Amino acid sequence: MLHQRPRLRSLLTATTLSTCLIIAPQADAQSGTRAPRPTPPAASGGSQSRAAQPPAGGSQSRMAQAKIAMDGYCPVCVIDMKKWVRGTTQFQANYDGKTYLFPGEEQKQVFLADPAKYVPALGGDCTVCSVNMSQRMPGTVQHSALYGGRLFLFPGEEQKAAFRADPKKYANIDLAMNGLCSVCRVEMQQDVPGKPEIATVHQGLRYLFPSDDQRKMFLANPAKYAVPNNAPLN
Repeated sequence: MLHQRPRLRSLLTATTLSTCLIIAPQADAQSGTRAPRPTPPAASGGSQSRAAQPPAGGSQSRMAQAKIAMDGYCPVCVIDMKKWVRGTTQFQANYDGKTYLFPGEEQKQVFLADPAKYVPALGGDCTVCSVNMSQRMPGTVQHSALYGGRLFLFPGEEQKAAFRADPKKYANIDLAMNGLCSVCRVEMQQDVPGKPEIATVHQGLRYLFPSDDQRKMFLANPAKYAVPNNAPLN
């Protein structure tokens, strides 16, 4: 008994595909539900990532009704630590129509300093569905991937497998105006490339700007500078 391993072994699989780290929470083989406790990761390709198993429960449905993003998991913990950590309503922030939860004030302030870095691609909708079906379909934390420092969510394994096969095809579908500054287009009638580190997210789309001045102008009046809702994503 001293050498008996825990019943829940390696419930989270981390697979390195080029620069694409796939996070794939698996169901408990006996109960079919999500494990309620964090479990050690299974790493491949020399990856040292960690993640906690996203549990299931009645709290998730209540969160969804309140437009809680990522089933209440902390986006900062996923991006910076490669870990699934539950947030709490004590530490929350609203961004692009969703509420993000954090385990503490530190993670909340990191998020507020650069929210576009941490929110899921396409606002949590499936980028594969947008490309292949021209539809916005919500993804889930149970079917997720990290690629290029960003989190991608999918509704099922089929879409995640398609992303793994060709991540570059789907990674930038949420990039508005192909990365050109929308403020420069409106105010100066010029196409000026934005910088990835100077970004904001509006209705799930990423807008890039050459400086923080343009970003502030966009935030002050997004309706003036945002692309129409029915415009092609890319």
